[in-house]
Amino acid sequence: MVRAGAHGRRSPMHATPSDCGSRVPDRAEKKEGTRNRRTADRHPGGSLARRLAIFAVLSVVTLASLVVGRGDAPAAQAAPTPNGYALVQDVTTANIGSMVDFALIPGKPDEAVVVTQGGVVWRVSLTGAFARTEFGNLSGLVRSSSEEGLLSLAFSPNFTGDSRVYVYYTPLATRCAPITRCSRIARMPVVNNDMVEASETVVLDIDQEIAQSNHNGGRLLFGPGGYLYLSIGDGGGAGDPNETGQDINDLLGAMIRINVTGQQTYSIPADNPFVGVAGDDRLWAYGLRNPWRYSFDRVSGDLWMADVGQDAWEEVEKIAKGGNYGWDCYEGNASFEPAGCTSPPSPFIFPRAVYAHTLGCSVTGGYIYRGTVLQEIYGWYVYGDYCSGRIWAVNPADTSNPVQLVDSPYNITSFAELPNGELLVITFQSAVYRLTCAATPDSDGDGHGNACDLDDDNDTFSDASEAVIGTDVLDRCADTTTPDDERGPAFGEPVSPWPADINDDRFVDIIGDISKVTGAFAQSVPPAPARYDVAPDPPDRLIDVIGDISRLTGLFGTACVP
Repeated sequence: MVRAGAHGRRSPMHATPSDCGSRVPDRAEKKEGTRNRRTADRHPGGSLARRLAIFAVLSVVTLASLVVGRGDAPAAQAAPTPNGYALVQDVTTANIGSMVDFALIPGKPDEAVVVTQGGVVWRVSLTGAFARTEFGNLSGLVRSSSEEGLLSLAFSPNFTGDSRVYVYYTPLATRCAPITRCSRIARMPVVNNDMVEASETVVLDIDQEIAQSNHNGGRLLFGPGGYLYLSIGDGGGAGDPNETGQDINDLLGAMIRINVTGQQTYSIPADNPFVGVAGDDRLWAYGLRNPWRYSFDRVSGDLWMADVGQDAWEEVEKIAKGGNYGWDCYEGNASFEPAGCTSPPSPFIFPRAVYAHTLGCSVTGGYIYRGTVLQEIYGWYVYGDYCSGRIWAVNPADTSNPVQLVDSPYNITSFAELPNGELLVITFQSAVYRLTCAATPDSDGDGHGNACDLDDDNDTFSDASEAVIGTDVLDRCADTTTPDDERGPAFGEPVSPWPADINDDRFVDIIGDISKVTGAFAQSVPPAPARYDVAPDPPDRLIDVIGDISRLTGLFGTACVP
């Protein structure tokens, strides 16, 4: 699959992470060298002493002077450090080839479909319970040269009731009539795990306008509210020759949003940005070059997208209703074609992050990470590059410092999110990988790597000791509870997630947590709430300095994860 263009970020500085799955001390950053492997194929907290010192300072400073602002969590979270991440093959997809998309089958938590550019859709088991079976075959309908083909599939939000699946593909020229070349959204029924291609309903054909076989986008996803979104490229050809990116009366170079639920084809959501005003009322956003992959944050509903660039920059965008993302006036943050750009239809929105073609050439959008294994990147946007095989994460609260997680030898075509929030990486080379922690040495031979036990915050106190005095609250491992986990078997109880986060806002802060417990100093439990007694089990049922207040103070500024 040939995907033209590159992806970009604001800073060329990329830290490479380690101690995966744990709290990490300080950010380690290094400037990466120039390397593009596959440019021919381009995308279809600290020591105990320090903690006690902080408490001493807080004891003589009024709480009013210590109100600390915070942006989107995890703004105060330390960045990951080098070498702690890996791709582990997760789903058996041998010899499938040309994989471009992956979708979980609703109602079947252990099953998914793999979409291939050539038009075949395979049903696979996430647990290895059965061999792959053919779920659909559009190979006789699809034009699959260059960046064309079967590019995406989305199950109806009511799939368990209506058995409908939606596909996005480039039909053979004879099937686009009267359009010469088109991209198509179609609906097909599924009967007994088999798509019925002969019963296709054409939802929307989009005129590609010029005889080019690239910049088709694109992805189909159902977003918040059950509406169907499609990302589509500018129609192809270098430099947007038809000037579609800044044309709000054109569906190319844009994000489309339509309602297909209960419709023969589609209707227009009443809150689309161009309803009742100038512009095509199917548009949700525009000014895009080739938005190959995007996703919705399962917590906030925010839409994050990666837009493939042309000669110099790859882009990561946070998409807003009616937003203009600059193409072809800008590529990344750099002026590209200034003619006619002085009075755009709406102000330009610049990328949240960019990277140069020294680091890759075709960005693949991923997801905001909401799993539990990679705790230090919870809430960060994860994405990769088709050409270089690199994977990065960026904190939405500070997008100037993306962190490189993995440097792989694969052509990354897509990402998928499992029900538990963990991420799969889809590659063109017929393999599906899980993004996880790299293996670490196991010095004490307990079956858990050093990142999960011993002294993983490097403060000279073992995790087991810190669990006893209440200064090591993170469960560092994604596996079962171990004696090194806070409130673990050493106390005869399961791990208690974030007892220090009194007000459940996922952040240990002054007003929400520390001031509440400090205000109950010397009170017994009851009348003080039992949760204020945050010292390790068994509780002493007294709100005191050493057991409770100092523990919270030592955790000040910590961003909490599940």
